[in-house]
Amino acid sequence: MSNKPLHLAKTDKADGAFSFKRVIRSLPFVRKLERNLNNQFERDEFVIKELASLPAGSILLDAGCGSQRYKRYCDHLEYRAQDFGKFKTDLKKIYGYENAEDTADYQYGTLDYTGDVWDIEEKPETFDAILCTEVFEHIPFPIETVKEFSRLLKPRGRLILTAPNNSLRHMDPYFFYPGFTDRWFETILKESGFAIQTLEAVGDYYRWLSIEIARTARAQSLIAKIILFPAFLYYYNKKKTKHSVDALCLGYHIVAEKL
Repeated sequence: MSNKPLHLAKTDKADGAFSFKRVIRSLPFVRKLERNLNNQFERDEFVIKELASLPAGSILLDAGCGSQRYKRYCDHLEYRAQDFGKFKTDLKKIYGYENAEDTADYQYGTLDYTGDVWDIEEKPETFDAILCTEVFEHIPFPIETVKEFSRLLKPRGRLILTAPNNSLRHMDPYFFYPGFTDRWFETILKESGFAIQTLEAVGDYYRWLSIEIARTARAQSLIAKIILFPAFLYYYNKKKTKHSVDALCLGYHIVAEKL
């Protein structure tokens, strides 16, 4: 028995468990697995790279900023944040996480503009760049939002955008679309006065299947996990093809310039 006070003994145990978990997650195959099952890694890399490429002193609007995940990468920019600020917690839970104790209110960063993203109170041609990540599925008027971005950007201003192609319900009740296609962006951006510089798909149909099998297994019994495991391995190891990307992907990373 340890002679240390109980709270210190618990801390040591927690630290040990944390260290073991950290060691496991640092293994190359575990890191690869984690990355393939969560496209947030690729999204972060894309956004951080694009923000770093903006000239120092540029005025950036983080539209639908939420918790302001990327603000820390904007020290060289004049950062301004916008959101409607009304989401608190999911009313309908995402599949696989129905029993999660998610009762805490969502935490927003400090906002410069509060209100609808398709109707921002600012004069035309104010911003050098607009960042909008994983927002379009949560707004009822995405087309009007693209047009608003065009109004707010200076000529040759840059729009940095990410959006899902196929997502499950989240941030309910503010969930209006499961996703958008490349054809949607090609059409709406062009009609709104943008030229697309980058439109890259993230993942493919096989990767999507492996993620959803893993999500299903997570919520089911041990027997179900054993049954589903071969199917997970099959799709997880399938090679991406043009056809599998065109059929379905996880989302899109987009850079567009206002003409």
